[in-house]
Amino acid sequence: MSHEVAARPREVPDEGLAVPPVDPVVLRALDGDVDAEREVCRRLMPAIRAFSHRRLRPASAEDFAQDVLVLLLEAMRARRVQEPARLASFALGLCKNLARDRARSSERRRDLLQMYGLTEDDLVSFDALPELRREKLEDCYSQLADRARQVIRATFCEDDVDSEIASALAMTEANVRVVRHRTLAVLRTCLEGPISWLR
Repeated sequence: MSHEVAARPREVPDEGLAVPPVDPVVLRALDGDVDAEREVCRRLMPAIRAFSHRRLRPASAEDFAQDVLVLLLEAMRARRVQEPARLASFALGLCKNLARDRARSSERRRDLLQMYGLTEDDLVSFDALPELRREKLEDCYSQLADRARQVIRATFCEDDVDSEIASALAMTEANVRVVRHRTLAVLRTCLEGPISWLR
């Protein structure tokens, strides 16, 4: 693949500016050279890590940096890099976009917590099921009917017995057991599918 931007730098006479020269390693990476891709990632990783460590806890920052590199490689292989000479700026843009997307997702989860009365302490209790992703459980919980949420929360978060739940919700103990059984089946089905706001 030829890259005309490398052969003919764009001149801007009025401002005296021109596109900076393109690093040959970047051009090879954009042409699919795996070793060049690795070198590009090695060079950009310190800047990506600096961006992530200013905004996230260490463990989360490393995951964020790795995700940005994956997005960068995907963009290079899909030939979405319009200006090879400004690949570092392109990578910074990926950092900003990913940070913005994650902030929106976090806001969405907070809204669900407030809307449906689920607390962070509740989520900690659900962490006993390590195979479940927290955001998926939050989403499934938010889709339950109010009575079902109350039964599940009283059972698994407040450790209430059936008689206490029945008294608090004006139900019979048998009805509490039926609601809990059906709700757990609904949750199980929901957890096997995609998150609702990603469908």
